[in-house]
Amino acid sequence: MARHRGLSIKYLLLIANVFIVLVPLFGVVFLRLWDAHLVRVTEEQLIAESVVLAETWRDRLGGDAPPAEPHRIVFPHMAAPNPVLGRSYRILPPPGPPTHRESPADTPEWHAASTMTGVIQRTARRNAATTELLDVRGCAIVANDVAPGACRDALPEVRAALDGHYAATARERADSARSRWPGLRRWLGSVEVATALPLAQDGHLIGVVRMAQASSSPLEAVWDHRATVLLGLLAVGAFMFGVTHFFSRVISRPVRAITAMAETVAQGDPPKPFARAGLIPIEVHSLSAALDRMTAQLTARAQYAADFAATASHELKTPITGIRGAVELLRDAWNDMPAAQRERFLENIDADAARMQRVVTRLLELARIQNAAEATETVALQPFLADIAGRYDGRVVLDTHAAPAALAINPEHLEAAVRNLLDNAVRHGNGQPVDLRATGTNGRVVIQVRDHGSGISEGNRRRVFERFFTTERDRGGTGLGLAIVKAVAETRNGSVSFDTGPEGTTFTLTV
Repeated sequence: MARHRGLSIKYLLLIANVFIVLVPLFGVVFLRLWDAHLVRVTEEQLIAESVVLAETWRDRLGGDAPPAEPHRIVFPHMAAPNPVLGRSYRILPPPGPPTHRESPADTPEWHAASTMTGVIQRTARRNAATTELLDVRGCAIVANDVAPGACRDALPEVRAALDGHYAATARERADSARSRWPGLRRWLGSVEVATALPLAQDGHLIGVVRMAQASSSPLEAVWDHRATVLLGLLAVGAFMFGVTHFFSRVISRPVRAITAMAETVAQGDPPKPFARAGLIPIEVHSLSAALDRMTAQLTARAQYAADFAATASHELKTPITGIRGAVELLRDAWNDMPAAQRERFLENIDADAARMQRVVTRLLELARIQNAAEATETVALQPFLADIAGRYDGRVVLDTHAAPAALAINPEHLEAAVRNLLDNAVRHGNGQPVDLRATGTNGRVVIQVRDHGSGISEGNRRRVFERFFTTERDRGGTGLGLAIVKAVAETRNGSVSFDTGPEGTTFTLTV
């Protein structure tokens, strides 16, 4: 059976399920990436504000003189650092209370930072951020969340800034830590971004600007852009509906077509061919091909039954009529009929009965070959053909030197085919020997039977394989011998043909 291009139903369902799983998975991944993006945006915003506060602090400290080349301070003068929180970051717990307190220092840095109290308060009110100006000890000079002197040197971002490196961390907010579902609160945007920016003057660290602010929530962003999100959800819903409709149509449409075709056959109407258009699952291809074969076989068998009934009744009608006529004459004139005439009528009855027996026997043999499953056996070809040829008392010349050693076939079918070919050749061979030759080619056996008769007439050549066609009806011919040979060839997907002329006829059977 030819292979059909297409996908199996299990793969179609797998693809549909993949789409169903990927859509929400894509949504989860998208929200996670969006959350990371919002964290990064928050960090960039805090960096920009920290730079402004740092430069304001530097100006109030009197930092107009060109700075010296920094020694261990990594953060260069008048340059903003790059964000360090990427797509993956560690979520730290909320910051604890200050480790200890220190007295205010009588230094220019403290005095300069103290003048920025108003700026810090206004900045905090505007962006809801925690802002701290820390000295070189990590203690607060000005802050909107802790008292002056409170030391934040235990925080990792502050420790890194005291070493001259910009640092940023992501933390759970305090209210998130107290929540029953802190992981869920994180997805709701309960991540606080903290940055620590070192400030250098004349190559020395003079302080740290620390800021912290909650990042925007993805759900808050969804609400802010709810019209766009709703449009996207509608598009996703339409896409999923389209995918579901497409795959259901791919599976159901050909099944409905096959069902309609089966109902047409069941109603006795001629079957319509199955239109294999578009994407069709392999199973449906196989089902339609099997249904086509079944329909063809049922149609052929129905036609065969009709032809069988017509031809059998025609072939049996003549001998039955003869038998009944002879019986009627014998019954009416038995006493007045001479013995020789009675014997002639009885011989006619016997001949008609024998003919009926031959016809029935051949019909049963033909039906068995055409309809019964072939029970293959390994046949030793040379002795098998030699046994058949030996039944003809030397009238068959056998040549099997080029034949294969064995053939897997139903021996009864092979014997019926060879025997009918030999019977036909012997009857039409003008008494001359018949040649039986067997060869092998492409895994098949070719059997040739040649007679030396006068050949088949032009008018009979087209009908030699028709059932009940015979030119020797008066000699007991049934017209089923070559039909049996053809049936054997067809059950083996082989062929039978003939070549005829004035010097004889050769039948070639390939099985």
